[in-house]
Amino acid sequence: MTRPQPRPLGSLGISELDERVYRALLVRPGGSLAELAVLTPRRADLTASLRRLQDLGFVRPVGARPRRYAPVTPETAIESLVHQRQQELLGALAMTTELSAEYRIGRDDDPGALVEILTGATAVAQRFEELQSSCTSELLLFDRPPYAAPPDNPQQQSVLARNVTSRTVYAPESLLRDDAAAYVRALGDAGEDARVLPGLPLKLAVFDRRVALIPLTLDSDIPQSAVIRRSTLLDAMVMLFEFFWERALPLTVTAPASPAGPDLSADDRRLLSLLVSGAKDEAIARDLEVGVRTVRRRMQRLLHLLDAETRFQAGMQAARRGWV
Repeated sequence: MTRPQPRPLGSLGISELDERVYRALLVRPGGSLAELAVLTPRRADLTASLRRLQDLGFVRPVGARPRRYAPVTPETAIESLVHQRQQELLGALAMTTELSAEYRIGRDDDPGALVEILTGATAVAQRFEELQSSCTSELLLFDRPPYAAPPDNPQQQSVLARNVTSRTVYAPESLLRDDAAAYVRALGDAGEDARVLPGLPLKLAVFDRRVALIPLTLDSDIPQSAVIRRSTLLDAMVMLFEFFWERALPLTVTAPASPAGPDLSADDRRLLSLLVSGAKDEAIARDLEVGVRTVRRRMQRLLHLLDAETRFQAGMQAARRGWV
């Protein structure tokens, strides 16, 4: 089914008939009601359209008997109406602070309103987008499966573009997708501060420390989540984030902080970061554009340098020594 083409003037309150009448007057100014009647079989509709165009500043009556109508120039009519709509929208936007304050006051005396239960993956995904779009200063995330929506979060780029501080703790399993490394690197380039922590026990999102979103279970379809507003429970969620953040390892590769460390190449530092993320040998090889055998040889060298038995131990030692 073909969708109707959008009409730019429609957003200004100009109906399809209004536009036809205005265009007819632009071609032949000074048209009378009788002359314009060819545009619609209903005279009442035409009269209402001319009255609406006059109120919006697109036409003006001229003459008395018969009354005729002249068009206002498009530059004057459209720019004036757009400016008026802008002022109306800015006025509505200015009410946000006042209405939000009343919204919060209305819930201060209602403990049940501090926690809202969302049911269904669609409702959870929609509320996450809504809260993220309203975030103005700080975004805190625990990122781990399962996901109520596709795991990539394209809206986060626009959040970071607004200079919102963003910190994310990733579970290693959330970084095992083939495109995860490029996705996290792009967010890091945009300003996200990322760390990784094995055994991350829950999913969590905190927006401006005023509201949190947390799934009530980790079932595959995330059937229910809780929205937690300002309360001691929200404070506890923020403290929990900071607790795990301090124990997580940096995920973004930087230059060595300690001149006393070994002369590591950029690939070695990237390899250490990928080890921390839990990436498999094949994924690391693709990222570094080398063979799997080369990855394993470099990995053994780094494990030996760090006196580590496991990959995560190697990442922890490297972070503590300032190598990543």
